[in-house]
Amino acid sequence: RTGVKSTRPEPPSNPPRTNPRGTAVTAADTALQAKLCARLWDSGLDVSEIALNVADGRVTIEGAIGTQAGSEAIEACIRAAGGVREVVNHVRVAPDRTGG
Repeated sequence: RTGVKSTRPEPPSNPPRTNPRGTAVTAADTALQAKLCARLWDSGLDVSEIALNVADGRVTIEGAIGTQAGSEAIEACIRAAGGVREVVNHVRVAPDRTGG
């Protein structure tokens, strides 16, 4: 029918790419995400239940870790990396997690 607008939302022009590490919007975000994951892995922190969602240099950390100190160490490690514009920490402290 002519003149009838669809109520279906338009898909995002650049949908996030999902991968085992979380999601990333652009190729630059995917590269930043890979760099951050490598830094975390090399740090020796237990990040087995952590995901990093990256969009335009904004990193959202999600998942669970055994201690508050672990959560803070993950955030500090990410903040120290170049290319990170903002960090949002949504990590839950769950003492029953490994490494806690």
